[in-house]
This record gives sequence, C-alpha cells and structure tokens, in this order.
Amino acid sequence: MAQAIHRLLIDQLERSVRYTGESDTDFRRRAEKAASIARLLVERCFANECVQDYLADEELPLWDEVKLRSEPVVRVEFEQAIAFGGIGECLAATKSKHWGEGPQILPLEQDDWFFAERVTYRYRENSIYNRRFEQRKLMKELLGRKLRKLVGAANYRRHCWEIFRDNNLTPEIENEIADRLGLTAKEFWRASRGKVLYADLPLKERQLRFDFGN
Repeated sequence: MAQAIHRLLIDQLERSVRYTGESDTDFRRRAEKAASIARLLVERCFANECVQDYLADEELPLWDEVKLRSEPVVRVEFEQAIAFGGIGECLAATKSKHWGEGPQILPLEQDDWFFAERVTYRYRENSIYNRRFEQRKLMKELLGRKLRKLVGAANYRRHCWEIFRDNNLTPEIENEIADRLGLTAKEFWRASRGKVLYADLPLKERQLRFDFGN
C-alpha cells in the first residue's frame, strides 16, 4: 500500500507541478521528498490516539482509512495558534486569520486532540487574537446582562469612536462602565476593539462552595 501511494504521488506531481526546464534528476529528487513527507503525515495521523478513537466509533461513518490516507489530519501551525484538520480545509479556514508567522504543515502528535466534525483551533499563550477574545468575554461578564451588548457595539467595524459615543453612551452608562471595569468610556471602546489589552481588569466575583463538614 505504501509503495502504491508513493508511486501515485510521484505520478501526480509529474503531471501537475513539474517546473519548466526542470531536469529529470531534480524533479525526481523533489518528488521523492514530497512523497516522504506525505508518508510521514499519514503514518503520524494513524498513530494519533484521537484518530484511532474516531475510526473505532461506529457513529462516525465518514471516518475511514481510505479517506485518511488521501487526506490525513495534520497540524497547521502559526506563531500564535494551531489548526487541526485536513490540509486543504485548514488552509481555507485560516487564510484570513492574523496569527503571526505561518502556516507550517506538520504531522500530528500522538496526543493531539481535535473535533471530529470541524477544523479545531488551539491558541498559544502568546496569542493576541485569543487574548482579545478572552478580554471581550470577561468585559461582557463584568458588565452584566443589560450592558454587555455595548462590547459588540464598540467592536462594530463601521463605528468610529464618535459614532459609538453618540449612539450608545450616556453619563449614567459611562459611570457604570467606570464602576464595573475601572475604565473610561474611551478606554472601554479601545479595549472592546482589541486595540489595548488590560492585564488588570477586575475579576468577576463568584460564589464559592464552602465545606461545613458533617
């Protein structure tokens, strides 16, 4: 099976991506390298524990060895995040992402976990994209049900500061923002748009469970 895949990959490369003027030797060297990479991607895909679980699950009929040998699940790595899925679908899903340097296509690690039905993202600790998302999420929680919509309004692309201010803010609302977040209205607008990341936003208070013994 491995030899057949190897031969098929070389034949496909020769028909589709042979460079103009490329010698037979240079092309074959490049094709052999591509085939070796493809074999590694397939092998590491089948060695992944998550893939093995999905293959064994009878409720996931779309997962089968034939499909995975032609389109293995891979890691598509960026400076700030990793996408898991087929090469084509990952590249399509991440083409508009701003995650720093990348993409790099790498084989799965044995313990990589991902969703069976969609491309899965894992953000690194240095991910500005994810820090912006988490900041907006925290701000919504701190503002509460009535005011949380302000975060989305401030982040609306077509709204500059003046439009947001005139359509959404009153002195009372500005005071609420200051009390709950410790930010001025202008600072809140910038934070909602991800222009500034605040490490000292107040923590949301939570009622903890107390152990009173028996």
